[in-house]
Amino acid sequence: MDIEVDHYAALDLPSGEEGAKLSEIDISKAYRKRALELHPDKKPDDPINAQFNFQKLKASYDILKDEKKRRLFDDVLRMKREMQQQQQDSKCRKMRSEHIFVPDINLARLEEEEQIAIKLLGEIARIREILLSKKESSNMCVDKEKVLKVSWGKSGEDYTCQKLKELFSNFGEVEHVIMSSNNKRYALVEMLSKDDAAKAVSSSVLHNLLIVPLQPPMPPFSKDAEGSNNTNL
Repeated sequence: MDIEVDHYAALDLPSGEEGAKLSEIDISKAYRKRALELHPDKKPDDPINAQFNFQKLKASYDILKDEKKRRLFDDVLRMKREMQQQQQDSKCRKMRSEHIFVPDINLARLEEEEQIAIKLLGEIARIREILLSKKESSNMCVDKEKVLKVSWGKSGEDYTCQKLKELFSNFGEVEHVIMSSNNKRYALVEMLSKDDAAKAVSSSVLHNLLIVPLQPPMPPFSKDAEGSNNTNL
């Protein structure tokens, strides 16, 4: 599954939450309309590009008409939107806190890591799709509270997916380890449970690794806080 392509947009359909609500009939109608427009017979002067564009359209339609593949793609789109929103919120907070703009190298690095994380989440979704073709599973979503962002410095030890899996297995079962192809010192580790992920974050054993939860766990609901709010009302 190509996570860089918006398969809804390829069919001239709305994306995001609105796209997820579209019916199979809506998708089929949109495909037939675009297929008539992009059919190679309509482009006799450019048969190579016409055939390529038509094949891309067909690939997008094949994903959207398949319920499981479409659900995976919707999950990836949702995660991308959430991470982009977090990135935007981080920029806004920084602009509010500073009267004079000073380029922040750490912020640039954070933005780069967020983009890498989006691609790696898509890789996890792709792996789940492969597993799904072999074994039915109802748990299609990636729980971001179980996913850890792991990075390490150039002066430290180099890690592989296998070595990271062995290290993090000390805290519980590891489901996936995905390492960036562009940044060999950055990876995502998906634990089996949120508790196992929390153990890894709080551990002092992995002192040479920077471990950050992809999404911090929500604070527990406090009845005392609710009572305090009611009192203030």
